[in-house]
Amino acid sequence: MTDSPLLQISDLNVRFDQNEAALKGINLTLQRGETLALVGESGSGKSVTALATLGLLPANASISGSIRLAEGETTQELVGLDEKGLRRLRGQRLAMIFQEPMTSLNPLHRVEKQISESLRLHQGLTGEAARKRCLELLTAVKLPEPERLASAWPHQLSGGQRQRVMIAMALANNPDILLADEPTTALDVTVQKQILDLLRELQQQLGMAILLITHDLNLVRQYSDRVAVMHRGQLVETRSTPDLFADPQADYTRQLLNSEPSGQAPALPINAPQLLAVKDLRVAFARPRQSLLPWKKPLPFVAVANQSLTLQEGETLGIVGESGSGKTTLALALLRLQGIQAGHIHFDGNELQSLNQKQLLPWRRRMQMVFQDPYGSLSPRMSVADIVAEGLKLHQPDLSAEAVDAAVCQALQEVGLETDSRFRYPHEFSGGQRQRIAIARALILKPRLLVLDEPTSALDRSVQAQVIELLRNLQQKYRLSYLFISHDLRVVRALSHRILVMKDGAEVETASTETLFSNPASSYTRRLLEAAGF
Repeated sequence: MTDSPLLQISDLNVRFDQNEAALKGINLTLQRGETLALVGESGSGKSVTALATLGLLPANASISGSIRLAEGETTQELVGLDEKGLRRLRGQRLAMIFQEPMTSLNPLHRVEKQISESLRLHQGLTGEAARKRCLELLTAVKLPEPERLASAWPHQLSGGQRQRVMIAMALANNPDILLADEPTTALDVTVQKQILDLLRELQQQLGMAILLITHDLNLVRQYSDRVAVMHRGQLVETRSTPDLFADPQADYTRQLLNSEPSGQAPALPINAPQLLAVKDLRVAFARPRQSLLPWKKPLPFVAVANQSLTLQEGETLGIVGESGSGKTTLALALLRLQGIQAGHIHFDGNELQSLNQKQLLPWRRRMQMVFQDPYGSLSPRMSVADIVAEGLKLHQPDLSAEAVDAAVCQALQEVGLETDSRFRYPHEFSGGQRQRIAIARALILKPRLLVLDEPTSALDRSVQAQVIELLRNLQQKYRLSYLFISHDLRVVRALSHRILVMKDGAEVETASTETLFSNPASSYTRRLLEAAGF
């Protein structure tokens, strides 16, 4: 690394409307070939720093200070640069992997077209040359069947697969600086290592600098050269990675390092009744035709293969497995949000698989879901109060406005948000705060079954512990049953009574949490545990 920084941020301040400043006097440097990790709680200003660097702040943001990018022997000022100048830099010299891939991918375009767009704009690649490079990128980020996935739509991919497509798009033009905002949040532990090893390899080949925004301190320890700790829009300390982990100077840094999911699921009541029973559930998706001949119809892709499970009242069943293993598809099918080809779903003694959407409506209140991508599931045109209250107004239309507002305030307080935040909009919150809004929206209806699809993936460790404790308390208070989907085995261990391991749409094994972690029955489960550091 040279003494002259590739990127220099000086006295950067950002404010949204008349709210408290989101960034307060930030000073950072990024050297060529360096990985600088930016860590801190949700809302500390990590993502705002990256968006300010790319000139992607919303119109209501005011910005002051300096962001200078080295260009040959000189530097270029990015603050105040016009849109044409910024567009020339984005994707070529500066690239970003966003925290929420579903909102960053165009739902109307196939994967290949979205990757090829950047190749066409910055390298002039079209036709077969662009397709070849697209397949190379999909292979490089460890996606299975790249030719099939290249022709897939974003909604047909799992959260982890969508994130890997975003990484492929960001790396397409070999940028000088990669701003990676939680790049492995949606990825399972085995692929996390593969992706970060890949980024490190490309970094060494190209001299690329990486600004790594993450809440996973284990990744920070392994892959960063320096660490910058942020808290409430300010830098707390910036030090080399070994020094920061060995001897943190700030109290806040020590608090972050000591935060780790702990504890265990509350004991189940004796003879707890069965709430959910699923038998031989099958979900399949049609593959795109490769031939015009009608008898050459390709076999469907089986996402969930003859899955059976049970769930008791007050129990948490953790569902783990690699990206694309069928975890989310299984959950959507159980809630009748995804069509099924075969199987039986019994909820509270009633069959659901044969009900139409109108007949299902009374059951929706009892079965709620917190989606993996909080921004994609929150309407940007609605205030937080309207978002949280929407389900309540649908299922209890006779409630007065005062009663609805009181319920919204209570739900927000239960998830650790201030009641005044109900007047704001989703784009004004960090990813972790948006996830808490999504949890509040589900909890306001007091459901019996809550499906949690990566509910803590966007949260830093200290807030994860708070959410886990919150979910435990809510479970005991309301006797809730959880289906808990996660890549983070530490969080799964802290919250689940039993764990279902899935691979390629099929069950590998189901065991109590203690048994699975102490004596896993399958080699696949052992590989997952080893990759997570157990």
